[in-house]
Formats: sequence, structure tokens, C-alpha cells
Amino acid sequence: MSYFGEHFWGEKNHGFEVLYHSVKQGPISTKELADFIRERATIEETYSKAMAKLSKLASNGTPMGTFAPLWEVFRVSSDKLALCHLELTRKLQDLIKDVLRYGEEQLKTHKKCKEEVVSTLDAVQVLSGVSQLLPKSRENYLNRCMDQERLRRES
Repeated sequence: MSYFGEHFWGEKNHGFEVLYHSVKQGPISTKELADFIRERATIEETYSKAMAKLSKLASNGTPMGTFAPLWEVFRVSSDKLALCHLELTRKLQDLIKDVLRYGEEQLKTHKKCKEEVVSTLDAVQVLSGVSQLLPKSRENYLNRCMDQERLRRES
């Protein structure tokens, strides 16, 4: 048997259940990631608008005088920064679309996988049920053996 086959089932034979739970958790994780990216895009968009507003304020500065070159530097840098963050917002929105598409594909794959492994899932659940009953059955057997021994001594 391969290394994977020997170790997949894991401690107490919960490997399949861990894997199945991870697959079930996938859509929730994907949604959380999309929500996080969406929030980040909103923040970047807000920052871009604020920098554009600062750029406008800098362009209203006095074109003459000691600070004229400084106002131009502020305007240009604010403009560039606003554009950078706006571009980041667009890329994050594209990323959200990709993550949501991935989530849809993940759901389809999960449904297909669920249909294919339903027999394994049933077998694992039966095995788990038997594993839980085994210690109780063993205890009952040992108690009956002790009762039988006690009755043998009394007779």
C-alpha cells in the first residue's frame, strides 16, 4: 500500500471525515475570502477618492509664490496615488469575480464528489457507529464473564 493509503485515514480513522469536512467548508471559506477582498476594494476606492480630492485641493493652491512648485508636487503625487489605488480597486474587483467563479465551480465539484463518495461516506459512518459500540460491547462481555465466573463459584 502507498504512503498515502497507509496514512490517509489518520488517527482513529478520521481521515475521510476530516477531508469531507474540509470539502464542505470550502464554499464558506470562499465566501469569506470574497467578502474580505470586497471590503479591501471598498477601502482602496475610498482612499483613491480621498487622494483625488486632495489633488484637486492642491491644484487650487497659489500658482505663484514660494510654495508653487510644492503645490505641483502634491497635485501630481496625489493624482498618481489616486490612480494607483483606483487601479488596485479594479484588480480587486476582478479578483472577486474570479473567487466567486471558483466558488461556483467548487460547489459543482462538491455535488459531483458527494454523489461519487456517498457509499464511502455511508461505510465510514457505519464504521464510526461500530467503533463507538465496540467498547460498550466489550464492557458488557467482560461483565458477563465476571458474572458467569461468580455464579460458577457460588454453585
